[in-house]
Amino acid sequence: MKRSELQQRNRQALIAAAVDLIAGQGYRAATVEAIAAEADLSTGAVYSAFGGKRELFYAAIAECRAQATEELDLPADGSVEQVLRRFGAAMAASARAEGARRLYQFEVELLALALHDDAVRDRLRADGDALADFLAAALVDRPASDGSRLGAEDARRVATLAVALARGLVQRGLWADDTEDLAAACAVLGRSVPAGR
Repeated sequence: MKRSELQQRNRQALIAAAVDLIAGQGYRAATVEAIAAEADLSTGAVYSAFGGKRELFYAAIAECRAQATEELDLPADGSVEQVLRRFGAAMAASARAEGARRLYQFEVELLALALHDDAVRDRLRADGDALADFLAAALVDRPASDGSRLGAEDARRVATLAVALARGLVQRGLWADDTEDLAAACAVLGRSVPAGR
């Protein structure tokens, strides 16, 4: 195996181990030593690949966010309502997928850490929200409920609302065993937001 392939494999193993341990035990309990052991690697591998726990954590966040957008299959054409309905259905499907609970536990740990750590909060703010960005780009110039086209600013607002709604309902569903219809909830949002104010 080439050195670059080995480094990439080690990075992926460490990211997976970090997500597992942070989701299961919390950020503070997931030490560099525990993450390395979970990945069957040395602590030196963590420092070599990432420089430390904090950078590994950011890489894990980026990996989870990239997966979220890669799995979205939004329609090439259609209305705001149709795009949001498909988005809601995709989010609901992701909540039923194997490993969903683990990813949302990781997200809750991320939120808790960001609320207590200014550096994490600043980094997350600077990195933005790839899922909301992806959805906003898909919504631009789509017909809204009033027949007008959604501009970039309104698309960003609608995307932020839809992502927050979907994440909240998915998290609620995971702890309450609630089967709220995310597709319908997102479609209602799409019908309620006219463009061009």
